[in-house]
Order: sequence, then C-alpha cells, then structure tokens
Amino acid sequence: MALHTVPDPNPASAAVLDEALTWFARLQDSQAGPEIRRAFAAWHDASPEHAEAYARVADLWQSPVLNDALAHYAAISLPVARRRPLRPWVAAACLLLAMGWGLHAGGLIDRWRADYATVAGEQRRIVLADGSLVTLNTDTALASDFDGERRGIRILHGEAYFEVKPDSARPFIVAAADATVQVVGTRFTVRAGSATQVAVESGIVACAAGTGATLRLTAGQQAAISAHGVEKRSAADSLPAFAWLQGRLIFQDRPLAEVVAELDRYHPGVIYLAGGKLAATRITGNYKLGDIDAVIRNLADIVGAHVVHLSPYLTVLTM
Repeated sequence: MALHTVPDPNPASAAVLDEALTWFARLQDSQAGPEIRRAFAAWHDASPEHAEAYARVADLWQSPVLNDALAHYAAISLPVARRRPLRPWVAAACLLLAMGWGLHAGGLIDRWRADYATVAGEQRRIVLADGSLVTLNTDTALASDFDGERRGIRILHGEAYFEVKPDSARPFIVAAADATVQVVGTRFTVRAGSATQVAVESGIVACAAGTGATLRLTAGQQAAISAHGVEKRSAADSLPAFAWLQGRLIFQDRPLAEVVAELDRYHPGVIYLAGGKLAATRITGNYKLGDIDAVIRNLADIVGAHVVHLSPYLTVLTM
C-alpha cells in the first residue's frame, strides 16, 4: 500500500536522505559484513549532511510511535488515483505529523461512501440487484446507484471486473473519476487511477471522458481514460489485465519500479525500492498473488537485491 505524494520539506537534501535510508536498511541486514560497514562509515564521514541525514532516519526509526502509525496506515485503504512511490522516511514523518487523520481521511471517506469494499490483498465477488456480478480486486471501494430506471456503479478507488446481465432498456454504467463506461451486457474490468483503465473480455463497451471524447471497445481491447481524453491501448496487453481474476500477476518487460508498485497494491504495508538502477531493471514473469512476500524474494534474487524487513509494514529492496 503506497502513500500519498506530499511536498518534500527540504528538496535539496532529498537524495541524501534517500541514501541514508538505503544505508540504514543495509545495516539492518544480517549479511552486512565488515566491508559494508566500512563503506557506510566512509559515506557517513564524507559530509556533515550525510551524518545529519542518517541521524534523522535513525531517530525517526527509534520512535515507538512509528510502527503504530505504519500499522494504522496499513489498515486504511487510500485512493489508487493518488498512489505514487514515496520515500518511507517522508511517509513515516507525515504519518506522525498527521496523527491519524490528514492522510487517512480520503480512504476513510471512501469507505463510508462505499456499498462494497475490500482491503489490501482481499478479493470479493458480489451479486448486484439486477443479477450482474462484480468481482472487487484488492483495496477497492464501490458505490451502487441502482433504481427502477438506472443501473450504475461508481468506483471510488481500486479495480473491479463486471459480468453484466443484458438489459437493453437499462444500460449498465460504470463511473470512475473523469470516465464513464456504458454497456448492455458484457464482461470487462475498470481500474480507477490518474487515468481510468478499461479492458474488455467480451462484448462491446462505450467509453467516454469528461472532455466529451468517446471510444467503443470490443473483446481484447483496452483504453485509458483521463481528463485529457480517451487513449486506445494495444490488445496485446489484455492478458495481464485479467490475470488477477485467476490469482496471478503477469508482467511483460516492465521496469521493476512498476512491478513493485503493482505488488504494493496487494500488500498491507509499504514496499520501498532503493536505488535508480534497481528501479529500471526490466522484469517479465508470471506470479501467484497468494504470497506477495515470496514474490518479492523471488524478484530480489533475479535482480541481485537484498530484502530487508524494517517493520511488519515496511519492506526495503536494496543492492
């Protein structure tokens, strides 16, 4: 479960703080031998800024409030549309400053508004009033808008797979952010985000953006809908879009940073990738969703990284 992006209080030292967290994680690793400790000492003593950054990370980590804050955060689902990777030291500091409301409010409000919801790592299948079926993916919240003349669902955040019962008199409408998807009877997924992702398994769907742009999709086709319009996507990407329904995640030549961000959706905590070189490593694979920690360990073996669990709710991959 990744965190909100917030302004960095000290942008000039962000890279150094990133290095400090990486060193902190390395030193927690039981395999950190004398050579690593000498390298750390050289880095630490090379600049007063290095020493200050490391002290900030260490002091924050020693705070007994931190793990409670991370645990509380892990129990709250936040909107996917605002997910972005964030340095854990910033995340932790924001949690401590927010005192349990500022960053959690969005997720709590979505849950109060939702008729159906799942937490991180959970999937749930529901039957709607018209007999249509909806499968909620991890960390998802839906609001129902059904009456005698209308069949509607709003995705507040997350992702869902729809198996719509045909009814020509009442089209089925899914809304998410700036996007609407209208069908009569079909099977498709919708994933909310900065751009709403739509993938069609069978039938035809009509996609519309807030700009007025529209696009019809048929089986095997995908689109991304944002405030800027509708963008059709390659049909070759349709297999990964539905893999979660079979308890799998499929990655085809994706940067490790994107892979970790996807895994983070299913993980009740924060997964942090330290280092630009690791982030850019390309990954292709087919993984089971049942054990995200095992997937992380497997990926670490592939790219030659170490996995360090700094907390039950914070995992760091580092070289």
